[in-house]
Amino acid sequence: MPGLYPMVSAPEDFSIGDRVRKFVTEQSVSPYIGIVTQLCPSTYKVWVQWPDGNASQEDPDALIRVNPIFGLPAVHRDKGYNSYEKSLSEKFYGKIPKAVLSTDKMAIRIAHTFATKVIGRLVDEIVDCHEEGMNDIQTYDRMYRKYSSICSDHILRESVERVYQNLKESENVSA
Repeated sequence: MPGLYPMVSAPEDFSIGDRVRKFVTEQSVSPYIGIVTQLCPSTYKVWVQWPDGNASQEDPDALIRVNPIFGLPAVHRDKGYNSYEKSLSEKFYGKIPKAVLSTDKMAIRIAHTFATKVIGRLVDEIVDCHEEGMNDIQTYDRMYRKYSSICSDHILRESVERVYQNLKESENVSA
């Protein structure tokens, strides 16, 4: 359950006075809100006072901390993965402006165009140089003269190295 619900916690993450609900099944949560009265980290249990007057020792994996005003789960610790969209959401308080989305789409289009047109053409020309009998240094020199204004030196070196390595491996397999 903790993987599905990031608001599920260990006993140390609760504090006395927290409002909690209990899981009934994986899809539903009890309608009743209880109050945490005691923490027992040594036994991995939490004591909860329920509205009917009963206090019970509960497993923290079966409890969800809730917002006392709305009765909704209150996530105090973010257990999600970091991502660009998440950082934007935090920066703009949960709303990503349309201008940011359009610039992201433009950046994705530019990256896609670079990868398909420029890198694809670069790899084709490296293969052509290999077929002409040029070694990797000669191929790098030729590609550098042609692509140094478009690609970084790292991209050129890696492309030549990887293409020559793959071509050498395919020649060894076919031999």
